[in-house]
Amino acid sequence: MSFTKEIQAIIDRKVERLETVPDAFANRMVAIQRRKFSDVVALLDGLEYSNGSIVINEGNLLKIEQITEQIRSVLTEGEFETVVGELLQEFDTQAAITYKYYDEAFEAFEIPAIANEILAQKKREAVIDLLNSTDQYLTNPMRQSLSNAVSGGATRKDLIEVFNLLVNGDADTVGRLERATRQIVSDTFALSDRAVTNTVAEQLGLTWYLYVGGLLDTTRPFCKARNGKYFRKEEVQSWATLGDWAGRMAGTDEKTIFVTAGGYNCQHSILPVSEAAVPDRFK
Repeated sequence: MSFTKEIQAIIDRKVERLETVPDAFANRMVAIQRRKFSDVVALLDGLEYSNGSIVINEGNLLKIEQITEQIRSVLTEGEFETVVGELLQEFDTQAAITYKYYDEAFEAFEIPAIANEILAQKKREAVIDLLNSTDQYLTNPMRQSLSNAVSGGATRKDLIEVFNLLVNGDADTVGRLERATRQIVSDTFALSDRAVTNTVAEQLGLTWYLYVGGLLDTTRPFCKARNGKYFRKEEVQSWATLGDWAGRMAGTDEKTIFVTAGGYNCQHSILPVSEAAVPDRFK
């Protein structure tokens, strides 16, 4: 037995969004950061200069933390809050797609309360991770660069070039926050999707799974070897005993493997299926 056209369409949409939602968010974040770069640069006007170089004095030293906090506000308020809010709505939409799949594929399905509680927790984690990454990859390095520039009397032009490299990258390197944001959102979105999916599977006592997702140039051997194949629950659990593989997440064991799957940046789903949907060759 294969999936009905309706169920297959739901699965396709669920899997496709594991890639498209994080990419769309990351692209919007990059655009926001680049638009706000001029606002960040304008904050440097609060320093005292002489002949284009930062004056080494107590007044400028005292302004370092103030300017750093202003930079953080520029980067994490307004548009940032808007797109993060829209991202969290995508978490809700993904969960709704998962619930629709269960509703179509299994009889007498009811959304367990714990699934929505897990969803809410994953959304909180996403916001915290995004704010922390902004500090780690932009705000803190900018504070350090600003401190070095003020302490050493660097030119305003040199400081702007350092900030530009951090935010926008160059011909060879993407901006530090862009790189981090893409992985953070990819991981948190996929982990949320798999956590909600697995919670319902546990409630229903399901024992068969389909490893499903797209194949990219960056897809790891672990996922390539399993993609499009069906496995009993015990087989999935046994993967946790295979030792390390590229990208394996810390804490992956026979329980968490259904959530962590292939590991960091994995955009696959370990989708519970009814035994009737499993082709005979996999049984």
